Amino acid sequence: MKSILKTAWLNRRELKRFAKFSVVGAIGFVIDTGALNIMVGVLGMSTGSLRLLAKTISFFLALTSNFIWNRYWTYPESRSKRLRVQAAQFALVNAVGLALNLLIFGGVSSLLIPLLQGLYGERSGLMLGTNAGQVCAVAVVLFWNFFVNRHWTYSDVD
Repeated sequence: MKSILKTAWLNRRELKRFAKFSVVGAIGFVIDTGALNIMVGVLGMSTGSLRLLAKTISFFLALTSNFIWNRYWTYPESRSKRLRVQAAQFALVNAVGLALNLLIFGGVSSLLIPLLQGLYGERSGLMLGTNAGQVCAVAVVLFWNFFVNRHWTYSDVD
């Protein structure tokens, strides 16, 4: 019975951490998507390679915000690791996340943009396809980032 209660308590704490991680991720999503839309829609970074560059820049802006929020809010008890070590681990996990993100984003947006441009016009189709690719990429990478960061970057947390 005692081990069942301990497991339930640990699962509750992990669910709370996942909820906080998701809130941090939502903030990062707003930063990522906002910057991406500005670069693609306003600055004209709309060709395939420029879209990927814009996505890379927007991802790193969100990464910086996410690291700060996760270190100080989601895992405040994880500061037994040095900041540089934890930042490097977080960056490495998220670099793999970026590769996954770019693959998914590039594939989905490249498939959808021409289709959506045919339905909604050139500019609207570009933005709809870009944002659809963004949502798909973020939805998949969220789980990668949470589980790997939880078990490696923030491994010092009970």
